[in-house]
Amino acid sequence: MVVSSPVRERKKRETWRLVHSTALRLMTERGFDAVSVDDIVAAAGVSRRTFFNYFADKESVVFDPDPDDAALWAALLAGRPPGEPLWSSLREVLVGYTGATAERMLLQRRVRLASPELSGCSREVADRFWAAVREWAAARTGLDPLRLDLTVNAARTVLNTACPHWDADSGIAGLHELLGAGFDFVHPSHSERISS
Repeated sequence: MVVSSPVRERKKRETWRLVHSTALRLMTERGFDAVSVDDIVAAAGVSRRTFFNYFADKESVVFDPDPDDAALWAALLAGRPPGEPLWSSLREVLVGYTGATAERMLLQRRVRLASPELSGCSREVADRFWAAVREWAAARTGLDPLRLDLTVNAARTVLNTACPHWDADSGIAGLHELLGAGFDFVHPSHSERISS
């Protein structure tokens, strides 16, 4: 088994982020369909082979998770204080995650707006994030599976509903305002009793 060195891992992350940010910038300027893989690699100064080492296709470069996302999710979940109501924890984790990834989210939002054909597109990153949230919530709360899924899925619905209404020009604060309004609207009257 070959173990990558920390320097190699850092360089891999830097290359991933370079290709990703270059692609999103070009797609924001020109639209998704007007940007080719060749355009991306030329602007990023990498080879096609390097591109395909990191991304399966052009859509992947828009929606694949950052290599450090799983660690970010884990830190946000672990950072919630004991005894905090689950609904409040879910709200704070979403605000923390979207705040930490604000630049990427803004670029993704602008690409979606410039390329309506991507508006309904989703990738497995959302499923992996919510699976991690559910696992954490199950261990933390001991809720029965139905109530657990209802609570986590309600939080996911708030995010999925807020994002299409988000005006990228309002910045991440605009998304946070929509998330807050959504959590307040959906907030079940008994949710403050759902705690760890």
